[in-house]
Amino acid sequence: MAERYDLVVVGAGPGGSSAAYHSAKAGLNTLLIDRQEFPRDKTCGDGLMPHAASE
Repeated sequence: MAERYDLVVVGAGPGGSSAAYHSAKAGLNTLLIDRQEFPRDKTCGDGLMPHAASE
């Protein structure tokens, strides 16, 4: 069964995760994909404050 999305975000780094979060919160059917499996060893965006990610 094919799924339909309003937005597909490629890359689950700080920017992609923030974009996917806010678009889903706004009511868009959002898919976030990344080539890596989670959790992963690479630290990515762990030093960001919540208000910085929300901008």
